[in-house]
Amino acid sequence: MRRLSIQKIFCIVSILFILGCSLFYGTRFVKLYLKNENEKVIEKNSLAKVIRENNDDNNNFKEINNQMYFINKADNNYLMYSNILWRIIKINDDNSIVAISNNSLTSLAYGLKFDYLDSYVNKWLNQTSDEYSGILEKQLNNTSTYLQKTSTCLDKVNKVDNTPCKDVNNNYYFSLLSTSDFANIGSKNSYVINNEYFYLGNTNDDGQIWYITDEGKLTLSNGSTIMGIRPVITIRANIDYISGDGSIDKPYITENENSLFGSYVKLDNTMWRIYQVNDDEVRLVMNDYLKVNNQNLTYIYSNTSSYHDDYKINSIAYYLNHDFLNKLSYKNKIKEVLWTNGYYGEDSNYDYKTAISSTVNTKVALVSIADIRLNNSLNNYFTMTGTTDKGVTMYTIESNQKVYTKNIRSKANVVPAISLDKNLLVNGKGTIGEPYEME
Repeated sequence: MRRLSIQKIFCIVSILFILGCSLFYGTRFVKLYLKNENEKVIEKNSLAKVIRENNDDNNNFKEINNQMYFINKADNNYLMYSNILWRIIKINDDNSIVAISNNSLTSLAYGLKFDYLDSYVNKWLNQTSDEYSGILEKQLNNTSTYLQKTSTCLDKVNKVDNTPCKDVNNNYYFSLLSTSDFANIGSKNSYVINNEYFYLGNTNDDGQIWYITDEGKLTLSNGSTIMGIRPVITIRANIDYISGDGSIDKPYITENENSLFGSYVKLDNTMWRIYQVNDDEVRLVMNDYLKVNNQNLTYIYSNTSSYHDDYKINSIAYYLNHDFLNKLSYKNKIKEVLWTNGYYGEDSNYDYKTAISSTVNTKVALVSIADIRLNNSLNNYFTMTGTTDKGVTMYTIESNQKVYTKNIRSKANVVPAISLDKNLLVNGKGTIGEPYEME
């Protein structure tokens, strides 16, 4: 009897063990199956998969260090995000996609004796604990939905080559192009060379910052040179493919909704573009030079100082808020708001907050240093930022994205900026072919 009881117990324990194993491994099998099926669905609709299929026999799409790079003069790596045109650099091994803006989105100095994370460029790009940070991040469309944190290379680089980065930071959405990726895509023979001066993300052992000239040459700055900023982003892994073939006319699109930022707006017969979206208003900048009788208007900034005084006759501020404003059919819809009218330069170690912390109340203004710029074909036009506080020298924007200075009594092109209530823009899609129009 005793042996029989032990046998029964053994059998019961064995049955329970077998059932337990069946349940445990069966459940894992089902979960793994469902996960694999889900990954198949994601992969089927992913932008990364579409890009790979479209470039299966493309000599300008190459594997380097386990990542698929667009190299040299690739011309089918265009991506549209937040109404900004980007160039896809690579597909990471997790199917996330790294891209750089096709043009500079502003011009800034790096700052003297700064590493990248402490630089004014990083603060302009990304939201930090600092006031006035994240100017770009706050404007782009649903960053947490479409973007993941971008790997920032912090290596000190004394000789530019394609050595993989060792010191990597993954805390921010936006970065700058690393020297190693610049080398991987073909350096001066690559698609990122666009006749603009722009910063890279690495410094050397002496604290100098690498940058690219308008001719595509690599050189170094001490951080005081004001030049283009071309952000680098990472599109989320396995993001859905919506449309496009990567060409400049049909860039890849992943967004399900339109971004108000970057949209085109047609007012009377003039095209404007939204470069800042706030709680209840949008800031628009003219998408061309101000013209009179179909000719570009050139005007002095002022006879007195860099202060934007719209009561001072013979100043651009007066002209815009009287002669220009009074001719607009929608002049009563333009809001009187605070516009930045500070200074920027060596006195503040090129901290852009001195350019945007000083403000003036007016209706028609100009863009300032640290504002996002969306039309890089325009040049030699005044900003509302001086080199010193209420001084006599203003910054002008040039097409190579270096910023130049001009005396307030000299003439330059004029590119106005205005503010409107959001709810006035009711018709259209915000594209250049179907711009928003006012109610």
